[in-house]
Amino acid sequence: MKASPLPALLVLACLATTGPAAAQDAVILKNGTAREGKITGVSGGNVRVQTPNGTTGTPISEIREIRMAAPPEFDAAASQLAAGDAPGAVAALTAVNEKFSGLPAAWAERAAALLGDAKLAAGDKEGAAAAYDTLTKTYPQATALANLGRARLAVDAGKFAEAAPLLSPLLASSDRVVFPPPAEGPALCQANYLMGRVEEASGDYPSALTSYLKAAALFPFDQNAASDAQKRADALRAEHAGLIAP
Repeated sequence: MKASPLPALLVLACLATTGPAAAQDAVILKNGTAREGKITGVSGGNVRVQTPNGTTGTPISEIREIRMAAPPEFDAAASQLAAGDAPGAVAALTAVNEKFSGLPAAWAERAAALLGDAKLAAGDKEGAAAAYDTLTKTYPQATALANLGRARLAVDAGKFAEAAPLLSPLLASSDRVVFPPPAEGPALCQANYLMGRVEEASGDYPSALTSYLKAAALFPFDQNAASDAQKRADALRAEHAGLIAP
C-alpha cells in the first residue's frame, strides 16, 4: 500500500466528526463540577482553562470529560493531509500536538494518530514510528490504531511476520461488524489489505484473496487501500487458475 497520500476517507472522517465550534469549552471533573472557559492547551499534566478571572490548570487525572470542539488548526491540518500536502500537515499537526497532547478529547487523540500518518506519508518512517509510540503512551486506548501504522511500516519493510500480530485486534473487530462507524471503516479496510499482503507473502493465496476481497468489497472505506486490494485480488486470480476465497 502506498505510504502517500494518506487515505482521504480516514481524514475526512476525522473532519466530519469534529462538529461545529462550541461557544464555550468545559472541563467536567470526576466529582461533577464543571469549569467553563476557553481551553488553551495542556502543560505539565494540567489542562489550562482561560476564564474572565484568569487562567487555571486542572490535572488530567481529575477530569471525567472534556467538552471542546476541535480547533480550526486541527481541521486545517487534516485538510492539508487529505489534499496530499504531507509536509505541511506534519508541521501543522506537530504544532497541534505540542499544544494539546494528552487532552482527553477524541479529536486530540486523532491529532496524535494523524501525526504518525502524516510523517509516514511524508516518507519519514522513523518519525512515524516515534509518533505511533507517543500515541500509545499518551492514549493507551488507541493502541490498535497505532499498531495499524506500525503494521504499515512493517509491511513496507517486508517484515510480514511482525505485521500480523499488530493487525489482530482490528481484524477481530472487522469480523464483528458489517456497517462500521465512518471513523472506523478506513482502518478496517487498511487492516484487511495489509493482512492480505502478509498472507500472500507466506504463500497462503486463498486467505490472501479473502482478505483482499474484504478490503475491496466489504470495507471499501479507504480509497487507496480498497483499490490496491482489488488489484492484488485480480492478480492472484490471474496467476493461480481456479483460486477461490474459502
